[in-house]
Order: sequence, then structure tokens, then C-alpha cells
Amino acid sequence: MLLLLALAAGAAAGLFLHDEAGYVLISIGPWVVETSVLGFAASVIVVVAGAWYGAKLIAVLLRLPAIVKEAQVTRRARRAQDSFERGLQQLLEGRWSSAEVELVRRAADHRMPGLNYLLASRAAQRAGAPERRDHYLALAARQDELPALAVELVRAELMFERRDLAAALPVLQELIKKQAQHPYVIELLAETYVRLPQWEPLRRLLATPEGGRALTPARYRELYGQALRQALLSAGESARLEALKAAWDSTPPEFRARPDIRGAYLRGLARFGAEAEVAAQIMQMLKAGWDADLVEIYSELAALDPVAQLATVEQWLNQHGEKPELLLAAGRVCTRNRLWGKARSYLDAALRIAPSAGVYLALAKVCEQAKQPEEANLFYRRGLELAAQPSAGQVSKA
Repeated sequence: MLLLLALAAGAAAGLFLHDEAGYVLISIGPWVVETSVLGFAASVIVVVAGAWYGAKLIAVLLRLPAIVKEAQVTRRARRAQDSFERGLQQLLEGRWSSAEVELVRRAADHRMPGLNYLLASRAAQRAGAPERRDHYLALAARQDELPALAVELVRAELMFERRDLAAALPVLQELIKKQAQHPYVIELLAETYVRLPQWEPLRRLLATPEGGRALTPARYRELYGQALRQALLSAGESARLEALKAAWDSTPPEFRARPDIRGAYLRGLARFGAEAEVAAQIMQMLKAGWDADLVEIYSELAALDPVAQLATVEQWLNQHGEKPELLLAAGRVCTRNRLWGKARSYLDAALRIAPSAGVYLALAKVCEQAKQPEEANLFYRRGLELAAQPSAGQVSKA
């Protein structure tokens, strides 16, 4: 468009000046220049254009070193970015050695070299080079553009992956002080506590609202349930009744209904001699719903009146029918009452319905009490064989 406008303007000027070209006279000292108006205008345009482009050429020549340097920097940055992308792709593809080489080769020219070094540390660990991994982590920590959280979190994660839990734990504990709500820090610290294992710190961590949000619901219930159960077991084994009751009081209601958790609490109470309290709580809990574990715990309460205990179990048998756990409980209580024949009949019935290692063990004890050593040894052997089978169900306690 500009070219067409210029041609049109030239054509119009030519037509206008065709009949009257005009006259221009310039006298400078001994020099005299005579030309037409059109020639003078063309000369002015040429001179101005020459001066303009000449000035630009001089400016370019003066800036030439800086231009060359800038072009080199741009080229190195582009090559560094390409190398970073190739290294990242190879890392995702599991090509550890080539990924490490690509990520480190042009890291100094990358706009965020810390990322190169962090990813290179992962590649070095996968390649089985712990010295290079630690070197890359140290280089990443020196980069100002990378947050310290990223470096320390990767360091802890790599320690966790190589099962160096003793080294990962202080790093994560320091991170949790600074990032108390960071979900991945909480998750990694919780998994570290589980593997060590350190149940009480895990319980305190997951008792916070942040701990409940950091894990998936299923994993949270699993880990928090383990921590609560271990707290109850630890208090019971260390003969600390106040600690046991405090741990139970701090257990959320939704976890108290879990058989393993309330079983740990009730067995802990029984160790302190509070078997009457345990029996009363079992009666109350069974009103909310039948639970075979509660029946098993009730049958283990040796300090209760055995006659009243047997009457309770037989009442349950009349109400709920011949459930295997009730037959086993009746056999155990009959053994405690020295009713060998009645105990044998209950246990034989339990064995017919649902053979288990617990039933065989109870039968062996009855035979021992009845002075039948050969049968006792037979039941011991069968119980051990059943317990050793991989497909055997949960081994009942006796």
C-alpha cells in the first residue's frame, strides 16, 4: 500500500510539474547549484534517507557486540530449555542415566537450574548413584530461584524411598513446623511414622484437622485406627490404667466401634483386674449389635463367677442359636467350671460347624484336664496344621 501511494504521489507530481518544472538556485561561496523543483525534492529525499539509514547503520555497528552476546544468550537458553524438556521426558520414560545427563548438561543456562538439579537427583537415585544424588541436591539448595520447601521435600521423599527413615524423619519434622497444613508433608510424615513405627506421634499428627484432610479417607481410617489401637495396647501392656482410659476417652466415637480398637481397650481393662467392668461394657455393647469378638473377650474373663458366666453364654446360645463363637465360648467356660464332658460336647459342635485353631486348642486343653494326653497331642497338632495353612482364617485366641 505504501509503495502504491508513493507511485501515485510521484505520478501526480510529474503531471503537475510537466508544464512548469520550476527552478531552484543554491549558491554557497564559489559553488552554485541549479536544478528543477522536482530534482531538488528528489535530492532532499535521497539525502534524508541516506542520513537516516546511515545513522541506523552506525548505531547497529556500535551495538554489534551486545547484539551478538544477546543472540548467544538466547541461543543457549533455547538449547537449555530443549535439553530440560528431553531430560524430563526421558525421566518419565524411566531412562534414568540419559535423563540425568540431559538434565545436568545445560542446567547452568536454564532459567531455573534448581529444577534441573532436583530432577537429576531423582534420576541419580533411580540409577543407583547416591553420591551424585546428594551432590545434585546440594546444588539445588544453592539456587535462589527455588523455594527451600521444594528442595527439602524432595530430599525427604528420596530418603523415604530408599528406606532411610531415620534420616528422613528429622527433615520432615522440621518441615511440619514450617508447613503445618501442607498435605504432602503430613502424608509423608505419617507414612514414615508407620514404617518406623512410632504410633504415639502418628496418633497426635492424625488427630489434627489437617491430618484428616491430608490422607485419603480409607488410608486415614486405616492409619489412625492403627495408631489408636497401639496407644491402647501400649497403655495396657505398661500397666497404666489412667493412660488406658485417657486413650479410650480421646478415641473418636466412629473408631470406638471397630472390633480391634475396642478389643484392645477391653483386654487392657481385663489386665488391670477390672473384669467385672469389662463384662458390663460387653453386655452394653452387644445390645447395639452382635459381635463375635466381644463374645470371645467375654469367654477370656477368668476372674468372673464361672457359673454365672456359663449361664450368660448359654442364654446367648438360646437367643442366637449355635454360633461357632458361642459354642467355643461355652466350651471355654465349661472347662473353667471343670465340666469336661459338657465342654467337649460344645467344642465338638463348634468343630463341626467351623474348624479353627482356637477350637482345636480349647479341645486340647480339655483333654489335658481330663487326663487324655494322646487326644490332646492330636488336637494340638491339628490346630498347628490349620494355623499354618495360608488359606486359614483368622486364628482364634484361646
